[in-house]
Amino acid sequence: MARLMRLHDLRARRGPIKSRPRSAPPARRPDVGDRVKRQFSALAADRLWFTDLTAIRTGEGFLRAAVVLDAHTREVISWATDGHETPKTPIRALVDAVRMRRPTAGCIIHSDRGYQFTAHDWHDVAAKHGLLVSIGERKSALDNAAMESWFASFKNEDIYPNGPIKTKAEARSRLFDYIWDYNNHRLHSALGYRSPISYAKLAA
Repeated sequence: MARLMRLHDLRARRGPIKSRPRSAPPARRPDVGDRVKRQFSALAADRLWFTDLTAIRTGEGFLRAAVVLDAHTREVISWATDGHETPKTPIRALVDAVRMRRPTAGCIIHSDRGYQFTAHDWHDVAAKHGLLVSIGERKSALDNAAMESWFASFKNEDIYPNGPIKTKAEARSRLFDYIWDYNNHRLHSALGYRSPISYAKLAA
């Protein structure tokens, strides 16, 4: 790939560098630590999930999107969107993931230290379904690199190359289309160059 890009004078297009969203100080929820320690794989599905939020710029303002990703298959399990910033967005995505997968007790849900993930509502929902909450360190994007990488791929491959998004409805549609294509067609070297869906079927 690198050789062909040099041959044809092609360069990767990167998105703009942005400041990170607000994160909760270490003093908030000091009882919750990092259970993952940058080990972003799992031996089976529904043992380790990643989640995070992003903001998608549109002509109508930002669309907030939350995604839940399985560490074993790299499959996007669920997602949720809202037209404004609210802690309920990741909770809806998490509840949908639990409803679809029914993980056994002890599944880890890992995130950054955004205020949404230190809120009591988030921890109450996780505890209700037997999930173990894990939170990376403050201002350390590498602690949730799997999810950060997924959002970066979405924006660099779909959002930035195709120009401004006019409406929030268009942003939702683009997100849905990208997730469907990613789950069904995106090949991963870590999965033996299979898509998340085909790898999940093979593992099952």
